Amino acid sequence: MKLLHVINIGHEAGGAERSVRLIQQGMTARGHQVRTVATTLDSEGRELFADDLVPAITGGAAQRLLGYFWHRDAHRGLARIMDEFRPDLVHLHTIGEFSPAALAATDRAPQILTLHGPEDWTLELLRWNLRSATGGARLSLPDQARYLYLRFLQRPAYLPRLRKLDRVLAPSAYFAELVRRDVGRVPVHVLPNGVPRTVAPLPVREPGRLLYVGRLERVKGVHVLLDAFRALGPDHPGVTLDIVGDGADRSALEAAAVDLTGTGRVRFRGWLSPDAVGEALAGSSVVVIPSVWPENFPTVALEALQIGRPLVASRVGGLPELVGEDNGVLVRAGDATALADALRPLVGDLERLRRLGAGSAARADRYDVERFLGALENHYREAARR
Repeated sequence: MKLLHVINIGHEAGGAERSVRLIQQGMTARGHQVRTVATTLDSEGRELFADDLVPAITGGAAQRLLGYFWHRDAHRGLARIMDEFRPDLVHLHTIGEFSPAALAATDRAPQILTLHGPEDWTLELLRWNLRSATGGARLSLPDQARYLYLRFLQRPAYLPRLRKLDRVLAPSAYFAELVRRDVGRVPVHVLPNGVPRTVAPLPVREPGRLLYVGRLERVKGVHVLLDAFRALGPDHPGVTLDIVGDGADRSALEAAAVDLTGTGRVRFRGWLSPDAVGEALAGSSVVVIPSVWPENFPTVALEALQIGRPLVASRVGGLPELVGEDNGVLVRAGDATALADALRPLVGDLERLRRLGAGSAARADRYDVERFLGALENHYREAARR
């Protein structure tokens, strides 16, 4: 089959992009022709997996507002690629930077969409497109205005086309249920992501090495993790925290953690290669996912399962589908005290950490990459039959 993938960003910025690259490689290995289109957003100087780029939305506030409503250059670029490539199926991923034009330009072929996270059209998740939503109080006035724009102008521009999709895939049951209201009668299927097994599970070696991997944005809750880490200090002065990743909030987080980085107990390691992330996971005691927004099915959680690491995570989104009493602890999102209370008994108990790590390893086979690719290939074949 000839498969066209459409995604906002063409390099590995996060879990959605890593998933697309994995699908791209896996389907090519299975004999399919694969072509991936992204926008130029944040592409300069990056190692791209996308084959084609269309211009990102630019300009002043008014131009950007119109661009997200209908991005003419994206429509032209995608239409040209559709004419050249003539795919048997189009797999849409994150498409907000293309606007509804992504749906219109690719509707000559069967269309599948994977929901990776909040989009401009997901009603139950619209608030999570707004920065002040993570504060727990009322939205700021600018965000209130943006919410009204998203709900009553942007979202309605998507819905007629979304409701003509052949099917929607969601990695978590939580997200699958939320999206049904948006897509009407379009079939929605739960398809958990998969990750390749690069190493065998390893027992936890040290009890006091915490690890965070992900974007450094407020919705990810790293500020909550830093507060919880401070609270651990009096009881566990030897515990360390590595923060792997980059993002818009990195400078602010580093500035707020000077007291912790100065002692060497907290390290901001920036973006790391997949191999280096694997080494960080292997050296960790606990992987912490302190998100304050509803995570879908984070890749780092799957990687932690593969290597056999306990997880301490927020009780939000699809995370309860990955973390249970057998392999970790769930806590209330945004609650630094609860997070510290969950970590405190773990970081001093190597035997318990190893038991929970074994629980993670036992879950890992559910998310084998070949199982995931085989199920996805079946969805492609069924959709293409129309």
